[in-house]
Amino acid sequence: MHRIAFGLAGILLAACAGATPSGFSKGDHWSFPLVGSLENGHLITVGSVNGQGPYLFLIDPDSSVSAVDQQVIDEAKLRMGNGPARIDEANTEQQRGYTELGGLKLGDLTIETRLVMAVPKDFYNVEGRRVHGLIGRDVISDRLVFGFDRDQGIATLSTAAVFAPPPGATAVKYEPALIDTGINETAGGALTMSSTNNDDASRIGVATHHDGPPINVATVARRVAPAQVGASQLKMHLDLGDTVSQLREALWPAARLTPAKVELRLADEVASVRTVTSAPSADATLAGLPGHVTLAPYVDKRFGLKKLDGSLGLDFFKAYAVYASWQTNTLYVKPRGDAAATTTARLGRWGADLPQCPHPGCVNVTLTPTDGGLKLDVVRDPQAAKRPLEVFLGATPAAGMTAANLLVELPPGADSISGAVPIEYGGATLTVLDASAFTRPCSGDGGCVFPSP
Repeated sequence: MHRIAFGLAGILLAACAGATPSGFSKGDHWSFPLVGSLENGHLITVGSVNGQGPYLFLIDPDSSVSAVDQQVIDEAKLRMGNGPARIDEANTEQQRGYTELGGLKLGDLTIETRLVMAVPKDFYNVEGRRVHGLIGRDVISDRLVFGFDRDQGIATLSTAAVFAPPPGATAVKYEPALIDTGINETAGGALTMSSTNNDDASRIGVATHHDGPPINVATVARRVAPAQVGASQLKMHLDLGDTVSQLREALWPAARLTPAKVELRLADEVASVRTVTSAPSADATLAGLPGHVTLAPYVDKRFGLKKLDGSLGLDFFKAYAVYASWQTNTLYVKPRGDAAATTTARLGRWGADLPQCPHPGCVNVTLTPTDGGLKLDVVRDPQAAKRPLEVFLGATPAAGMTAANLLVELPPGADSISGAVPIEYGGATLTVLDASAFTRPCSGDGGCVFPSP
C-alpha cells in the first residue's frame, strides 16, 4: 500500500459563515438515506468511496473527523499515513492512523478529499449490522444545518440561507462547552492540573506534504442545555451520535435513579471503547419535550464538572425529528407523526435501488391461524428477485395484546420465509413500513425473522 507523510500545518482560517464547505458538490441542500430509520437506533447512512461500496456509515456530529475501516481502505485503494495523536474521554493520548479519503458520495452529496481516521475492520459494527465507518464534523459542517427525520428516512444538510425551521418545531437553545485545556479530574471529583500537553496535541492541524487537505482533530465543543432528568435539573450535552444517554455516576442518587443490569459497548469519537454493565433509566424533559433514557456513567474527563453533568442521546430524541443549526446554537425539535402515513415517501428514498413492485417493500405478508398456531408467510415479489432485502413490519396488536414490530431478512437466495409466531400476534395486523437492501446476517441462507430492536 502506498503511504503518504503528514506534516504540521498552521492554524486553519475560518471560512465565511454560511458558505458551502470546501470540496462539497454544488448546491445548498443535500439529503442522504437513513438505514433502519424506524428502529430508533444509531443514525446510519449508506455511501460509496472511489466508486466502491455500498458502505454503511454511522453519523456522529461529535466526532471532529470521519473514519473508515480497513475494508474500505483496501477496496478503495486509499493511501495511509501517520497523523496527530487524539485525546479520548479518559484524557489519554491515543495514536491513530489516517487515510486520504476521496470520492465520498452520500445520497446526492459528493465530497472531495478528506483526511479521516482509520480503524480496524468491523470496529463500528452495531445493532447486528456490518458498518464500515463514521461520518463526522468534517462533513456535518459547522457552516450547515444538519437534520434527520426518521419518518421520512433521511438525513439532510442545508446552508443557513435556505434552511427554515419546520412548522411546530420547538427551538432548544444550547451553550457551547469547550474542552478544559490541561485539566484532569481525579477519582474523587477534585480538579488537578495536568503536566502534559495532550490537549495541545489534540489541536494539531495536519496536511499532506503535497498541499493536500488539512485535518483538524480538536475535540468538538459540547452542546449544553438545561434538562430535567429524574428528580434533578441538570446541564446536559445534546448528543446526536450515540443511542445511549449518560450521567455522572455521583449524580444518580440525587436524581433518585436505581441502576439495573445492562450490556453496553460504548465507543468515543477517538475509537476508545468501554463496556457498561450497570445503568439506570429515567424520564427526562428538555424544553418541555418529554423522553425516556438509559443513563450510562458519564466519564468524559475533557469537560469539567462545572460545565456539564451528562448527555441526552438518541434514546431521548427517538420520538422527534431534529435539525441542528450549529451557527445559531439551536436545535429545532419536532414530534414525529404516524409512520404509516409516510411509508410511500420512506420507501421512495431508495429510488431505483428498490424496484417497483406490486406490494410495498416488494413482499406479500400473510398471518394465518392454523391448528398448530399462528403462521407467518413472507413472499418476495419477482421484481425484487436475487437481491438482499430487509423489511420492517409494523405490528398493530389485537385489543388487550402486545406484539413487537418484526424485521424480515431475505438474502438474495431466499424468495420466501415461513414459520410460526407467538400467540401474542393473534388478531394482529402486520404492515410493511420500511425496506432496504441492507440485511443483517441470518444463521442460514433461508432468511430469518426477529423482533425489531
